[in-house]
Amino acid sequence: MNTSTMNATSTLSRTRKFSSFAPWFSRLIMLPPVLIFTLVGSRFLNHPGHAIPGVTLNTPEAFTDTRVIGAWMVALVVMLITFLSSEDRLWLGHLQLALFTGVTLAVRIFGFMNDGTTLAMGNLRVIMIVETVFLVLNTLGFFVQTRLIRSSR
Repeated sequence: MNTSTMNATSTLSRTRKFSSFAPWFSRLIMLPPVLIFTLVGSRFLNHPGHAIPGVTLNTPEAFTDTRVIGAWMVALVVMLITFLSSEDRLWLGHLQLALFTGVTLAVRIFGFMNDGTTLAMGNLRVIMIVETVFLVLNTLGFFVQTRLIRSSR
């Protein structure tokens, strides 16, 4: 019996298992941000006066502008759900989330340097940890999905 044939079958089997598991793992990685963005968007749309702790909205324009932030979050959620629904678009969902969390972290760091904000304020430490985990996971998911697409061609 040829052992090289047996080894080739074994490798192929492992590759198939990974490629069938990877899309569901990607969806699992993207699900928490989708849920969080849904909650944030809902809060900004439905209760703009309480959306940002420590901020008081004094004009109708301020309420409308705050609701617009909620609309952006809802648009982001709709796009992510679209990406989640197709295996061919999962890489786009990871890319969108990695860019979003990366830019968000960059703005937070800019705020720390310029506004006097620190990790000790409120729940910023927890938020920064969660955003960093989302960034790392979605960056890895992006590379895995990109590799799977390339290998399937």
